Amino acid sequence: MELSTLLGHLRSYWRPFLVVHLLFTLLGITLLTPLLGAIVQGLVTLSGAAAVSDQDIALLLLSPLGIVSAVFLVALFLAIAGLEIAALQTVAQAARHSLKITALQAAAYSLQHAAAVLRLTLGLTLRVLVYLIPYLTVVGVLAWFLLTEHDINYYLSQRPPEYQYALAFTGLFTLVLAWVLGRRLLAWSLALPLVLFAGTRPKDAFGESEHRTAGSMRLCIRALLSWLLVALLLGLIPVLFLDLATGAIIGAGIQSLQRLVLLLGLTAAVWSGLGFLVAALNLGLLALLISVIYRETGGVSDPTSLERALHRPAIRMSTTTVAVIVVLVAALGLVSGGALLGNISLEDDTLVVAHRGAAGAAPENTLAAIRQAVTDGADWVEIDVQETRDGHVVVVHDSDFMKLAGNPVKVWDGELAEIRQIDVGSWFDPRFADERVPTLQEVLEVVRGKSYLVIELKYYGHDEQLEQRVVDMVESMDMADQVAIMSLKLPGIQKLQALRPDWHAGLLAAAAVGDLTRLEVDFLAVNQNMANRAFIKRAHSSGKRVFVWTVNDGLSLSHWMSMGVDGVITDEPALAVNILAQRRQLSSAERLLLSLVSLMGKPEIAKQYRDNSP
Repeated sequence: MELSTLLGHLRSYWRPFLVVHLLFTLLGITLLTPLLGAIVQGLVTLSGAAAVSDQDIALLLLSPLGIVSAVFLVALFLAIAGLEIAALQTVAQAARHSLKITALQAAAYSLQHAAAVLRLTLGLTLRVLVYLIPYLTVVGVLAWFLLTEHDINYYLSQRPPEYQYALAFTGLFTLVLAWVLGRRLLAWSLALPLVLFAGTRPKDAFGESEHRTAGSMRLCIRALLSWLLVALLLGLIPVLFLDLATGAIIGAGIQSLQRLVLLLGLTAAVWSGLGFLVAALNLGLLALLISVIYRETGGVSDPTSLERALHRPAIRMSTTTVAVIVVLVAALGLVSGGALLGNISLEDDTLVVAHRGAAGAAPENTLAAIRQAVTDGADWVEIDVQETRDGHVVVVHDSDFMKLAGNPVKVWDGELAEIRQIDVGSWFDPRFADERVPTLQEVLEVVRGKSYLVIELKYYGHDEQLEQRVVDMVESMDMADQVAIMSLKLPGIQKLQALRPDWHAGLLAAAAVGDLTRLEVDFLAVNQNMANRAFIKRAHSSGKRVFVWTVNDGLSLSHWMSMGVDGVITDEPALAVNILAQRRQLSSAERLLLSLVSLMGKPEIAKQYRDNSP
C-alpha cells in the first residue's frame, strides 16, 4: 500500500484513533497516578522516615519491596498500553475492510480480548528482557572496571581515556542492541493482529509472526522508515507552534498582566492539545502500517467477531460536545494563567549564596574564590569540608584531586602537609598557580564579619569526627552565629543537631522520595528540577527556608527570585547581585515577561563550569 493511501485512511479514521488514545490515556492517569503516590508514600512510611533524600533513594528503590512495586507499576502501564494498541489495531483492521467504527467499539473489542492481549504483552516484555538484561549487565561491568577508581566528577569533566573507552564500547553495544532487538521487534510485529483477528494463541503468535515476516523484512523496514518520516514531520507541528506563538506574544510587548496570562495559558493549552493529537495520529498510522504488513504476509481476519463489535454503542461528537471542549480549553488557559501569575513574587529578598566561593571567577573552594565572593557582595559563601588523615578539616569537594590537579590521592589518605603541596588553581587559570587547599580555619578568618558561611559536610565513607571537628573550629573562632551547616546525608545533619541543637542546619537534595518539608531541618537546598511553587509554599508553611542550586544565568536567577525562594546558590555571585539590583527597577509586567522567558527554555550558557553538582 502506498503512503498516500495510508494517509487517506488516516484522514478517514483520525477521530476514532484520537478518542481511543484519549480513553486509554485517561485510564492510565486514573489508575497509575494514585497508585504511584500510594506506593511511594508506603515505601517512605515503611522506611521510618518522613522523607528520603538523595543517597537513600537508590537503596529504597532497590529494596525487595521497591523492586516489586516498580515491576507492578511497569506491568500495569504495559497492560494499558497493550490494550490501547489492540484498540488501535482494531480501528486499522476496520479501515482495511472499509468499515465504520467508533472508539468505544474498538475499545470494547480490545477488552473482549484483554486476557489474550495481556498474556501477549507479558510474553513480549519477557522476550525484550532477554536482550536488555545481558546488555545492562555488560554495560554495568564495563562501568565498574573503568569508572570507579576515581571520583565520578573527574570522569565527567576531564573525560580521560578510560571514560572515552567506556563511552565508545557502550555506544557500540547500544548499536548492536538496537539492530538485533529492532529486527526482533519487527519480526514480532504481527503477533498482536494474529491474536486479535486470526484467533492465534498468544504463546504461538510470536513464532507465527516470525514465520510470516521472514521473507518480508524489507517490507517491514520500509514501512518502519515511512512511519518514522511521517512521525517526525507531525512532531514538528507542536514545536513550531510553540516557538511562533511564544515569540509573537513576547515580541508584542504586551503590558497587561491579565492579557499576558490569558494568552500564554491558551498557548500552553493549544500546544498540549497539538501534542496529544500528534501522538494519537502517529500511533494510528503505526497501527495502519502493521495492518498492511499483516495483509501483505497473508494475514486473514475473522469478520464475524469484528462485525459484532460494530453493534456496540458509538461515541459521537456533536456540536455541543465540540463547544464543551472549546470551553474546557479556554478554562485550561485561565487556570494555567492563574497558576502562572501565582508563581510571581514581587518582593525581592532573595539571598545570594556563592557556590564554593565565586567558582565562576576563581578556582572553587580556594581562598581566592572566597575573597572574590565577599568582594562580589555575596550574602553567604558555601564551601565543602572533609577530614585529612591527621585530623584537619580542609575545604575540598571531590574525594580525590584527579579533577583539580591530576593527583589520585584521596583526601582521607593524605596528611595536611602533603595535601597543601597540591596546586588546585592552575586548572582554572595559570595566574592561580599559588592556590592551595585551604583549611576551614582560614576560610572562617576571610569571611569573619563580611559574609555568612555555609559549610557542607562531605561524606565518602571515611569520616571520623567531622561534625565534632567542625563544631570545635567554629566555636574556637567564636563564629557560631555566622555559619550554617548542610549535607546530602541526613544522618550527618542529625548528628550535628545532636551536638549543637541551636545551630542552623539544612538538607541538601538533588532528588527525593517523600515530603522533604516534614524533616526536622531549618532549610532545604534543592536542585532546580525539584523546586516549584507548591514545594516552596509547603516548606515556608513548615518554617523552612528554600535555596536552589546551581543557578548561573540571568534569566534563571530572575525566575527563582520571582518564585520566592529564600536564596540562590550560584557560581556567579556578582551576576546574581546585579540581577537583584536590576529587578528592583522593573515593573511587575517586565518581571512576568522574564519569568515566562525562563519557562520557555533555559538559555545556553557559553561559559563552562567544572560541574553542576552541589
